[in-house]
Amino acid sequence: MKSVLIITYYWPPSGGAGVQRWLKLSKYLCDKGVNVHVLTVDEAYASYFHIDKSLLSDIHPRLTIHKTKSIEPIKAYQKLVGKKNVPTAGFSNVDNTKWSQKLINSIRSNVFIPDPRKGWVRYAVKKGLDIIQKENISTIITSSPPHSSQLIGLKLQQQSSVKWIADLRDPWTDIYYYDILGHSRLSKRIDQGYEKKVLVQADEIITVSHGLKSIFESKDEAIDSDKIHVVYNGYDETDFKDATKTTLSSQFTLCYTGTMSDLYQPQVIFDALKQLVDQYPEQQIQFQLVGAVSDKIKAYIQSQSIPFEHIPTVPHDQVNAFQLNAQVLLLIIPDVNLNEGIVTGKLFEYLRTKNKVIGLGPPAGDANRILAECQSGRLFDRSDTTSIFDFLQELLQDHMAGRTKPVNESAIGSYSREAQAEQVLGLLDED
Repeated sequence: MKSVLIITYYWPPSGGAGVQRWLKLSKYLCDKGVNVHVLTVDEAYASYFHIDKSLLSDIHPRLTIHKTKSIEPIKAYQKLVGKKNVPTAGFSNVDNTKWSQKLINSIRSNVFIPDPRKGWVRYAVKKGLDIIQKENISTIITSSPPHSSQLIGLKLQQQSSVKWIADLRDPWTDIYYYDILGHSRLSKRIDQGYEKKVLVQADEIITVSHGLKSIFESKDEAIDSDKIHVVYNGYDETDFKDATKTTLSSQFTLCYTGTMSDLYQPQVIFDALKQLVDQYPEQQIQFQLVGAVSDKIKAYIQSQSIPFEHIPTVPHDQVNAFQLNAQVLLLIIPDVNLNEGIVTGKLFEYLRTKNKVIGLGPPAGDANRILAECQSGRLFDRSDTTSIFDFLQELLQDHMAGRTKPVNESAIGSYSREAQAEQVLGLLDED
């Protein structure tokens, strides 16, 4: 029986589509007979922005969890400023134009390289070596962000003969908010050095899109393109077992789930939605947001007098019901450099609902290619205002007429967690 050690900072009770990647995949690997161990940080020491204990039920009974201490400067900062003022994913909840926030970002990026969770590394390396020896581990998988997790894999590879698979869910030094982090030339050089070392020395690399694969393989001539494998995040069919679609509502709801930061620049969608509301005054139309949204975007939505329902972050086992019962789902790829490779985890949950998707993002990117393949919707450039309105109007007219355009269910099925677990199993079998 193969034994694998998955090293991930985020594990229940923390939520998020990307965070759940190995929670979901480990379940399927256990079903395939793999002896799965997980090394994570003890939640008493962790600095999670969100807690979702509903995910605990997804842990396979045969999976073994190991936890360690960690030194977390974020926890100390939380006590100083309050948890709500600590930057969340994408820095969506803070004003990065303020000098005070710029100072905090600079301290973060110049003192804690590659990130403030590097205090976990020394504890995880010590525990990891112990697990490798006692449990006869043949492969370790390190998943990031936080990218400091990859330094654990680097050290374990150097101190043992274990095979190392580095899983990078997000860009490292090309992440869309990297420029606001306030790196000095020196700290940036150190960060880039860590990134290259991981990419060169890992035995195999997994990432979540072909665009990201291109970014990583361009970092150094010594990086073998053949060892970089694309394994999309996918959806878990069991997440939808209790989420039922209610009777078709006469209301037309455009729904977005997750975090929406200022960097997403979604205003054109609300301009088009406002136009739709004005043009169809007899039709009930609303925008529904389930999750976190910046104050600036929330104020813009309200200024457009669009019927708006904001539901703060809910447990993951409730999110899918909102997605399932909307008429149309909104997907937004941040308007940043190299965004062609951004494929958000929620895309695959959206696909599974079989509802249509409208979004903002690069028409030539991975996400739009997947939508087209599944016949599930389209992404538009932010400058293409007319096409955005026309597509929204087409979706509304289909709804008003009771028409449901089919999707490609076979293509959607290829993005299930079970299909992705087979890909990972293939990498384990290459030992």
